[in-house]
Amino acid sequence: MRDDIIYWLWLQCVFGANNKSFKAGMEYFHTAEEFYNASEYDYLICDCFTRKTIDKLNSKDLIRAEKILDDCRKLGYDIITYDDALFSKKLRSITSPPCVLYVNGKMPGIDDKFSVAMVGSREATSQGLTAANNFAYSLASGGAVVVSGGALGIDSASHMGALKALGTTVCVLGCGIDYNYLADNAAMREKISESGAVISEFPPGYPPVSQNFPLRNRIICGFSDCTLVVQAGERSGALITAKDAVREGRKLFAVPGSIFSNENKGSNNLLRKGFSAAIDADDLVDWYDLNKHKLTYPIHGRTNEIFREDLDERSSVSENTAAEHEKTASVSLDITDKIDVGSIASEKEREYPADLSEQSLKVLKVISDVPVTTDHISEKTGIPINILLSALTELEIFGYIESVVGGKYILK
Repeated sequence: MRDDIIYWLWLQCVFGANNKSFKAGMEYFHTAEEFYNASEYDYLICDCFTRKTIDKLNSKDLIRAEKILDDCRKLGYDIITYDDALFSKKLRSITSPPCVLYVNGKMPGIDDKFSVAMVGSREATSQGLTAANNFAYSLASGGAVVVSGGALGIDSASHMGALKALGTTVCVLGCGIDYNYLADNAAMREKISESGAVISEFPPGYPPVSQNFPLRNRIICGFSDCTLVVQAGERSGALITAKDAVREGRKLFAVPGSIFSNENKGSNNLLRKGFSAAIDADDLVDWYDLNKHKLTYPIHGRTNEIFREDLDERSSVSENTAAEHEKTASVSLDITDKIDVGSIASEKEREYPADLSEQSLKVLKVISDVPVTTDHISEKTGIPINILLSALTELEIFGYIESVVGGKYILK
C-alpha cells in the first residue's frame, strides 16, 4: 500500500462520515500528509473546522489508523483514498465525499463508464423485483456499472441482474465490509467481489447502526451518472438517495408502478413531480448517449453540466464558517466512541433541515404559511427561476412545502 495511507486513515478517524469540512480542508491542504503535518495555526486560518475537530487534528494520534490498516492487511482489503483515480471524480465532486473507501474485490474505473444507481424498497413486490432484475441485466449487458446498497429487495435484485449478465456491479455497504450483515446475502457479496467490488467508508468491524444507511446513500448516488428508483413506498429509504441525486445534480429516473400498491407510492410521486419515467433500460441508455459529452464532474464541483447552477450563487470555502461546513449530520468512525450524530442547524425559533442543498435552504427560509409566487421567492432569494424550480421540486418531494392554487407555495 502507499506510504501515505496511514495519514488518510488518520483523516478519516478525525472527520468521520459525511463531514463537509473534510472537503473544504482538502482544498486548503491538498494532501493527507500535509494535513497531518500542519499546525494549529494552519487549521485556524483555514477557517473551516470547529474547535472539536481542531482538537482531534492537533492530537496527531495514529493508533486507531494503524489498527485499521493492520485489519485491512489481514482481511486482504484494498484502501482507495480521496486522491486516487479509482476513487472516481464523480464521487469526489459530491458535497461530502468520504476520506477513504475500503474495498473487497476490484474497484472498476467508474469515470469512463456509464454508471447507474439502482435503489428501491426492501419489501418490493414481485413486479418490482422483476423490473430491477431486468433493468440491471440490460444495463450490465451493455457495459454499464450497476451501483446499489446490498440490501434486501430491489438492491439485491439489481445486483443479481448485473451478475446474471456477467457484468460489473458495485455494492456500497453501511457497515464494515467484514461485518456479517444480512448473512443470506453473503454469497451474493462474495460473487460481486469476484467481478466488481463490495465497498464501504466504514472500517472493518464497524456495525450496521441505523444512522449509517442514509449516509452511505450519498456514495451510491455519487458513483453514478444517474439514479433509478425502481420501486419505493412513501417512506422508503430509496427516497433519500433520490434526494441526494437531486441535491448533487444527478439525473433522476423512476419506474412507474401500479397505483394500487403502497410500495409504488413514493416512486410514482417522483413521476408526478416531473422526474423522468423509465420503462426499460433504453430510456437510461438513450439519455446517457445524448448527454455523455456534457456530463462533467469537476474535482471541486458539486453538479454536472446539465444541471449546473450559477456558481456566483455559491459561497467559496473562504466565505463559509466552520459551523456551515459541519452542520450536516456526521458520524464518528471510531467503534470505541459513542456514535456522534450532528444536530440540525437552527435559526431563531425555526429549525431548518441540515441535509438540504444550499439553494433549497435559501428558498425554505422565505416560505411561510402565507402563499407566495415563484417570482416573489426569486426576488427574495436572488435565485434565477430555472434554478429556483429545481429547489422547489426538492422541497416539495420531501414534504417541506406544498403547491397551492395559483402556482403558489406554502409550508407543509
